[in-house]
Amino acid sequence: MAIQIRVAKDMGRTSGPMTLDEFHARFPEVPRDLREESVLAQYVEAFGHLLRLAQKPSPCMMREGGGDAPHQFYLRLVNDLAIYGIGLATRDRTLARLRATLEEYRKQPATFACTLVPRRAPGAPRPGCA
Repeated sequence: MAIQIRVAKDMGRTSGPMTLDEFHARFPEVPRDLREESVLAQYVEAFGHLLRLAQKPSPCMMREGGGDAPHQFYLRLVNDLAIYGIGLATRDRTLARLRATLEEYRKQPATFACTLVPRRAPGAPRPGCA
């Protein structure tokens, strides 16, 4: 069974690599004290196309399994940074997780996005809030 990642209709409106300014504007929950870290710049460069699609899931989405691809992109690519931002993780641990995600991506860049989205059984309803 093939997994498809649908690209948002407005994705083409913002072309080029995502900048750190755009990243911080889109995700204000990410602390700015990481701005000078080279690993964050590499992270944003590698995942900018997915970060532009990422959407923070609502609590009901979390109860329903985490939502669709945009919600999973947020959970896998932004959530650790947000957790650090509220003081529930250390800086070193957060940076190590960014490095680990980059290493995982570099092993299979063409299919990495598919690994972020859990498989669903054929015909399973889409997660959402009732």
